[in-house]
Amino acid sequence: MQTHGPKRIYTPQSLEFWFERLEADWEPQFDPEHVEKGHAMYRDGEIREVELGASDAIIHRKVEKKEEYAVIEWDGEKIKVRSSSTDEALANAIAVAGLHEIEELLADELNALSRGLTRRNGTTVAPGANAGQAAAAPTGHGHAVAALTAAPAPTVHGAPAAGADRAPRDLLLSFTTTADGLVFLAYWKHGRTRVPALGNTTNHPTATERAKLIALATYARKAHFRYNQTTHAYALDALADIPGFLRDILPHWKKQFGVEIDAKVESIKQGARSLEIEAVADRRGGSTSDVGGLNLRWIFRAGEKLLTDEQAAALLKHGRTPMLLPDLGIVTMTPEKWESYNQWRRNIEETQTSDGKIPPYLIFSLFSDNRIKVTLGPEIMNWRDKVLTPPAESPTLPDYLRNYQRRGVEWMHHLCETDCHGLLADEMGLGKTAQVIALLRSRPLEGFRHIVVCPASVVPVWREEIARFFPEAKVDTLKSGHDFTTNKEPCIWIASYTQLRKHRGLLDKIEFGYAVLDEGQFIKNPDAKVTQACFAIKTKHRIVMTGTPLENRQLDLWSIFRYLLPGLLGSRTAFEAALAQDRDGTMKRLRQQVAPFILRRTKKEVAKELPPKVEMDLLCPLSEVQRAEYARICTEGLARLGEDITVALREKSFGFLALLTRLRQVCCDPDLLPWMDSPLEQSGKLELLIEKLQEVVASGHKVVIFSQFVTLLNRVRSALVQHYPDLPLYEITGMTVDRQKPVYQFQHAQGAAAMLVSLKAAGTGITLHAADYVFLLDPWWNPAVEDQAIDRVHRIGQTNTVFVYRMVTAGTIEERIQALKTEKRQLFSQIIDNSTGDFEWTTHFSSLNSLIQLRAVETSEPEAPPAPTATVTTLPVPVSPEAEEKAAADDEVRPAINA
Repeated sequence: MQTHGPKRIYTPQSLEFWFERLEADWEPQFDPEHVEKGHAMYRDGEIREVELGASDAIIHRKVEKKEEYAVIEWDGEKIKVRSSSTDEALANAIAVAGLHEIEELLADELNALSRGLTRRNGTTVAPGANAGQAAAAPTGHGHAVAALTAAPAPTVHGAPAAGADRAPRDLLLSFTTTADGLVFLAYWKHGRTRVPALGNTTNHPTATERAKLIALATYARKAHFRYNQTTHAYALDALADIPGFLRDILPHWKKQFGVEIDAKVESIKQGARSLEIEAVADRRGGSTSDVGGLNLRWIFRAGEKLLTDEQAAALLKHGRTPMLLPDLGIVTMTPEKWESYNQWRRNIEETQTSDGKIPPYLIFSLFSDNRIKVTLGPEIMNWRDKVLTPPAESPTLPDYLRNYQRRGVEWMHHLCETDCHGLLADEMGLGKTAQVIALLRSRPLEGFRHIVVCPASVVPVWREEIARFFPEAKVDTLKSGHDFTTNKEPCIWIASYTQLRKHRGLLDKIEFGYAVLDEGQFIKNPDAKVTQACFAIKTKHRIVMTGTPLENRQLDLWSIFRYLLPGLLGSRTAFEAALAQDRDGTMKRLRQQVAPFILRRTKKEVAKELPPKVEMDLLCPLSEVQRAEYARICTEGLARLGEDITVALREKSFGFLALLTRLRQVCCDPDLLPWMDSPLEQSGKLELLIEKLQEVVASGHKVVIFSQFVTLLNRVRSALVQHYPDLPLYEITGMTVDRQKPVYQFQHAQGAAAMLVSLKAAGTGITLHAADYVFLLDPWWNPAVEDQAIDRVHRIGQTNTVFVYRMVTAGTIEERIQALKTEKRQLFSQIIDNSTGDFEWTTHFSSLNSLIQLRAVETSEPEAPPAPTATVTTLPVPVSPEAEEKAAADDEVRPAINA
């Protein structure tokens, strides 16, 4: 009933004219933007008056105090619009809104006629046609009259229409559900017979029946139904509106029309149902001892009903918005479950092999995601239990391993046997390198080549350790121009991260047996080219080594596991989002997921298996600048002193010792040479020190760094400030007046701290047992002095094992003297006491050249191009023995005088 809609002015003749005109689909004559704007006007009730003429209509619109009108005329089959507004879009919108009001007027009038109702003041009282109800604009095909047949329109007055003598029929609406939404078809029903009411050209409706169809079209439009010209069905595809329609609107329709409802419709009255997702994991192929890959089946459940494969596929294609499944009703997945499912789908796509195999380790991710229930088949469950339970029998391992190291090798061996990969994260000093080498030695893979990727500064360490613990292994160092795909012989390739990146194009052509990443924090940035190169390595077994704690470096951990077990921690975006939303909960779940694949022991955990003091040599590389300067000093020294070491000692002792001092200085840092001006990056020893300190500092340990060169300690201080700006630094040299103050501050500092100590200042009177790491930057020729310095840390009151690292430059005089010192400690006390007996030197070195020459060391190229070439001043190497001796002694004597 029209209660507060627009004023309506019309005649029976005008009604009949507009009835005939609006049988056609008129909306396509307007721009979509104009139609949408007109819909809004219609919904908002902005049309105040509709005046129908015999061939035109005047539509009045009023918003606040502003009035506008549009005149709608017909030119043949086309609509023409004139308006008081010069805005064409506004004029057309008013026309669109007016045409919808005319449709509603026609529906009200014809419905009233069909039921014999009366007009009141020019307005027909039509039950259910209350214009005051919230009316939605048409949203698609068809209008009130477009749903009708193409039969000639009946007259509203005058002669009866075709079929007027037929017995009246009821209009029956039959509702069901399809993939398109809630759908109904209209039928004429008389007795037990029914015929389609729409699209039926053989059985024309009477005027009364036609009025019912127009009324139906109006009601359908208000309820957001769309009419399909092909199927002649009305569909409500806005799923959110369906429950409200069934609950609130359909009861009113039943007063106007006959209604029958399919049983499927009942399932959607309560709205959308949230689906449960379950993953069923079982073994795919393989033998009984080989898991052979993962077969993952997804089950979607709505209450007790399972979705068919076709329904599940349709749901997944539809996305996370609600979907109508005819047999189940409206179903949806919560955003959390939808994201979780998509995460596992992406993981599977990224990790499955070319033959479609899914890595079985992904069940640890699924199992830890409480948003999705996971059911494991018996074979997969047995495999999982095998991963979590170490075998009772241990492999045969080398005797040099300590007990905790044996357990580490057994753990890696076990992961390899179960087709998993691991992160060995033992604290610095516990022998990670030795454990990995023991694995390569005790679990050989016949016919395979292996690769170890490490920082360039660590390449010599790996060569030395393999030669020591696995001497029969063939080792090659990857350099520019090498092609490891051509060498088919089993060997261990050692590559710096930079060299691996340069050889990225070869990685697709070879599968390694073992691929080991040392200092795994080097791949912490997953977008870096070097990280992408590591991700591209194809290998049977992957191992990562790092001593850096991982609890506070979650993103580093994600990148490491992207290499080790792709997909286990999900996508980087999801990983970061989870940390941002619930850091504590994510960390708890993260620890559960990675626990089987990380082994970390601290010194405290294995203290009973460690001696009180662990001493080891740390081989350091030479930078290109160091290498060139070392060779130049050797050449010039040999030219002055000759090859005969005995003559050099007897007749040119000052020059001999000065030469050795210069060589030792360039081994430490070329900037120590008085004629050099070098950046920190040109010292291989400082670069390696900074890398090793990363583990020490991150673990919260205290470290003491010794050197006999005060200027070298200054360089160390600069490097520490640059790389570890928050690390507390203390220093004791010969210039320190109150030595107890820095000692006290260092001893009582909370967490990590570093103490820089010169040789002469470390002799007596200080206790530094709060530290448990010691770095000797330059090997001292007198073992007693070296031991005395170490005893500043390793003394009464020390409760931890002390790790002592002697930093020795590979291939130089430092390495030869260190090897000789280990064998002949007594020799050096004789030298320091000026007992330079010829027999000692000549016994071990046939010539001066054999003592000082730069031995070729298989090392990788620098991690980055050398810094700008060092500035060389005009100061040459001292010519006279006296000047040489004085220059060499300056740095050493100064702290001795001030001590």
